Order: sequence, then structure tokens, then C-alpha cells
Amino acid sequence: MAGFGQGEPAAEKEKLSQMGKTLEYQGYTIQSSPQHLADGEKWQLRIFVSMDDHRGVKAREFLADGVYATEQEADIHGIAYGQRLIDGKVEGRSVMDLKTEDRRATPRLRVQFRTTFSASSILEGMGIMLDLSSGGCRIESPVTVEPGVSLELRIYAPNIEWPLMIEAASVQWVSGQTFGLAFFRITETERQRLEQVVSNLMEGLS
Repeated sequence: MAGFGQGEPAAEKEKLSQMGKTLEYQGYTIQSSPQHLADGEKWQLRIFVSMDDHRGVKAREFLADGVYATEQEADIHGIAYGQRLIDGKVEGRSVMDLKTEDRRATPRLRVQFRTTFSASSILEGMGIMLDLSSGGCRIESPVTVEPGVSLELRIYAPNIEWPLMIEAASVQWVSGQTFGLAFFRITETERQRLEQVVSNLMEGLS
């Protein structure tokens, strides 16, 4: 297992490109994740805006009509679009409810779940999940990660037949060997399984 920035130049390149896709702005995290269109030549602007106040993570996907020739161009415009969203300058769209929503409805629940994570072929690791909500989690691991990196997760929760699979979770913050994640992409089947795990945990508290 290796952390980012160690060894091969490819790892450093991936680190830099990942950082270029993410921006912390006015308490929110903007992550660009353009969609490669079916014709194979264009990229559609797509971003995720999230907020993590250590009680829970809320994330939302936004698509825009812009189509660009390269992924990098879509990233640049996507980050700028996210800033306009947060500033309230995009008509009919807002992220204010991410900040004002009552997060107690989906609290972070303390857990001790074994979790594995990976990012492309340059990072893989194992850690212990310390808390979990429907929108994100906190993991402790000796493997080094960087804010803004997108990870694929497998969560080994008890009483389920196979691990929960989170296709994409963005690192929101890092503190020592602990880091917080916001879930950005998950299939509907896995989302239902996640909600069931969270529901079971909440029942155990009552």
C-alpha cells in the first residue's frame, strides 16, 4: 500500500489533477466530475457541492448545459459554476438548504466497521470506519490520502451478506490518520442497503 506523492511520477500527476478538480469555497466543497458524452469527444459539466460540519455530510449533484472539448476545460468551468451557485448567482438553483437543513434527521452514528478503499491504481488501503451517516463517514487509516481525492469504498458492516459499495466518495478533510468522506456516487441498490444499515444502527440507539 502506498500513499499519494510517494514514488512514481504518475502518482504525483494524479494527485495534482485530483486537486485541480476540487475547491473549498465559503464552507462548501466543490468537486468537478464531468461526464464523458457518448460521442467520445465532448465533456458535459457536472459538479458535486457538499458540506461537512462533522455532524454529517450533505452532497448534491448539479448538471449544466455546457459541453466542452476537454475534461480539463469542463473542470475549470465546473468549479466556476459551483462558485456562482454558492454565491446565489444561478437562477433557480441554490445550495443554501445544505447549510440550513436540520442534520439531526441523519446523524453520524459511531461504528467500528472494517473498510477498504481505492483510487484508480495508485492508492489502496484499509481502515476502520469510526462513524457513518447516509451522506458520508469518517475513517481512520495509516494510509495517506489528500483532500479532494475520490475513493471507491467497500464497507464491511455486520449482518449483511456482502460489503456495501460506494462508487465515489470525496475526501473532505484530513486530520492526522483520520479523514472525512462525502458520498457522491452510489447505485440505487447500494443506497437502499446503506439506508437499511443506518436505520438498524439508529434502532439500536433507541
